[in-house]
Amino acid sequence: MDATGQIGTMAKAQPVGRRRGMALSGIALGGSALVWIVMFAITVTVVIWNARDSVRQETESAFRLANAAATLRLPTSFGRKDMMAEAAMIAADIRSQRHVTAELRDVQGKPVPLPDLATPRDKVPDWFAALLRPEPQRDLIPVTHYPNVLGVLEIRTEPSDEIAEVWRDLRVLLPLLLVTALVAIGVTMAVTGLVLRRLGLLGAALDQMRAGNLEQRAPLTGLTELNDLTEGVNALAAHLAQERAENRRLQARMMTLAEAERARIASDLHDEIGPQLFALHAAVGQATRHKTDPELAETLGAISRHSDAIRKSARAAIDDLRLGPADGASLPEMLHELLIEFEDLAPNTAFRFAADDDLPDPDEAGQIAIYRFVRESVLNALRHAAPAQIGVELRAGSELVARVTDDGVGAAVSQRRGMGQTGMRDRAAALGATWLAPERRDERTVTEFRIPMNQGAP
Repeated sequence: MDATGQIGTMAKAQPVGRRRGMALSGIALGGSALVWIVMFAITVTVVIWNARDSVRQETESAFRLANAAATLRLPTSFGRKDMMAEAAMIAADIRSQRHVTAELRDVQGKPVPLPDLATPRDKVPDWFAALLRPEPQRDLIPVTHYPNVLGVLEIRTEPSDEIAEVWRDLRVLLPLLLVTALVAIGVTMAVTGLVLRRLGLLGAALDQMRAGNLEQRAPLTGLTELNDLTEGVNALAAHLAQERAENRRLQARMMTLAEAERARIASDLHDEIGPQLFALHAAVGQATRHKTDPELAETLGAISRHSDAIRKSARAAIDDLRLGPADGASLPEMLHELLIEFEDLAPNTAFRFAADDDLPDPDEAGQIAIYRFVRESVLNALRHAAPAQIGVELRAGSELVARVTDDGVGAAVSQRRGMGQTGMRDRAAALGATWLAPERRDERTVTEFRIPMNQGAP
């Protein structure tokens, strides 16, 4: 199988339009977002866990210090001091400290007014405060003046200021985490986009190779891993190009050998069967001149007609097997001579031939393919389309184009199927050429055979 055919088979096995799996950009975006969510959850969990432990330790430490200070500062029951005034000063002092608060109540349990020295704090969501607030601690210290109890001093933990600090820090941390996530996702998508663009270049080159352009090479991307892949693809393309060239060389050689064998068979038919048929026809003619019996004369006449038909069939077979003019003729000369022969066969059809100046001759296989194409196409038109005019053109550009047109009936297009077209299709595949089957254009039937100049011409 031709290398191009192998690539085409692979393309059919995996249609280009069908996309399987997930897009790399989607995987990169989803993966980056998932990683950020996990990192965010871990970071927030660790921060809250540590903050909760820190709040607990801070409040417990402040509570112990405040309790000890109040116990030491409170006058004894036998002192000549205003015990409630002293207790009020101690409570006010505790209230000015962090993480603790105090309340003074008289003997009836009524709160004693104290100066409000608490500093304003940031508003913290209730759920966040409940998440960080440790178990509350409280202690009651009686205020006495022997033998009377004047009131009670209550000391409690109050972690609100510490919780507000954590909330303030977390409000700074969360935007930083968001900015970090956006930067990380942006970098990831930029790198992914770079890789996808490089893969796009590689994919475009592969599409060209799949279409049969094995001279196409994928460009190096600048990325080490993709460069290794690119070099492998280019090496494969070069190998397939060599295999295709070798296959076409062998197929062209087989075509040349086949034409040589056809020529040999034509020569054998001409040299051996031709003389025998001529001798048979001469003998029948001589016997006819000496006829004596009417029945014998009728039989000899039938033999003569059949021998003429056999001679014509043999001559047609010889003409079909033989390629054409003598060796050394250029392709335009070969086609011109061919059309002259067709003018003798179809005197009611006008033939027109046109060729570009300085037309390069294809190699031997290309000459054979184009000659056979023109011959088969003209014969098909004469047999099936009853044309009044047939045109043959040779044009050169990036391809050597042979075009045959006729003004015959359009229905003939559907009838022009057979071994001739199969042979043209096979010759085109062997040469890496393109054969366009007959089609109707502007009330004319057109068929073409195109050979790339770098393949069909020396």
